[in-house]
Amino acid sequence: MKASKNTYRAIACTLLLIAGGLYYFNKDEPPSPPPQPAGADPAANVVFSGSTIVEQQDGKKQWELTAGTVQVNPATKKIELFDFKGTLYRQDGSKVDLTGRRAEMDTKTKNIMMQGDVKAVASDGAAFTAAEARWASQERRLYGSGGIRLTREDAVITGDRIESDDKLAKVKVTGNARAVKGGTPQ
Repeated sequence: MKASKNTYRAIACTLLLIAGGLYYFNKDEPPSPPPQPAGADPAANVVFSGSTIVEQQDGKKQWELTAGTVQVNPATKKIELFDFKGTLYRQDGSKVDLTGRRAEMDTKTKNIMMQGDVKAVASDGAAFTAAEARWASQERRLYGSGGIRLTREDAVITGDRIESDDKLAKVKVTGNARAVKGGTPQ
């Protein structure tokens, strides 16, 4: 029995289709990346370990922040610092040292929001603690909230909120404010 040319052509086409199908299903190709959720920022954060950020004006340090971890979001221009230590320098040579668990700095305004056991200690020994604090760079003022406690010499002031100059010399405490001289508040 003799097969016609059309039969050979049909068999050849069938074999080509089978070979193409086998190749398609067995080829190695990398998986496609997962889709990003709507509104996700395509720019990834940049993370540094053990970094320091310094603000200078006319060659003099204005402030300095050091953190265990620094995370920068290029899209929002915000910098997050974890387990931070900072220093605010004054023109008279005195300073205020700051510590806390987390801080976020706006690179446009240079304002710094701090959270988590924030503590500030001035060169003269004045100290305050708060749950949250904010450094307003343009005003050179420090604001705190959340069970604040200010200690200066033998006076202790407690309250809900505090507003202070950059030396902790002039302060305003509001919300359940209480001051005790020579002891600790009840």
